[in-house]
Amino acid sequence: MEGACDKEARSITRQTAERFGVTEPSDVLGSLAFRDVTGTLTEGDADRAAGLSGSDEQTRYAAALTGYENGVNRRYACFLEEFAPGEEGECHARLLGAIIGGDVTALGAWLDERHGPGTFTGLFRTPGYFAPGLTA
Repeated sequence: MEGACDKEARSITRQTAERFGVTEPSDVLGSLAFRDVTGTLTEGDADRAAGLSGSDEQTRYAAALTGYENGVNRRYACFLEEFAPGEEGECHARLLGAIIGGDVTALGAWLDERHGPGTFTGLFRTPGYFAPGLTA
């Protein structure tokens, strides 16, 4: 899950910036880039990035930032809110553990406990997951 890994990378970057006193730049593009890598973008920032004009490179970066924020990070945040209201941090930690460790048992049990049997399979495994030639 790209959103889970990016959320964690942003958290690590934000903590590192805080620890070493790295502050947000004052220019618009620098500010957006800082917020992007520290996970502190606001909903208005994505719109602000979309309207940013400048060089071709700046314009492409702003468009990519907006697309990634809306298509990956916001979607992941919505997933956590929907499947773990009030427990978003716990769900994120379990999901990240499953990604890193390669064992989805604990995550599956946790989701099934909250949403009923088969939740994990229904969410993350496509119908072709156990197609001929693939082993469980």
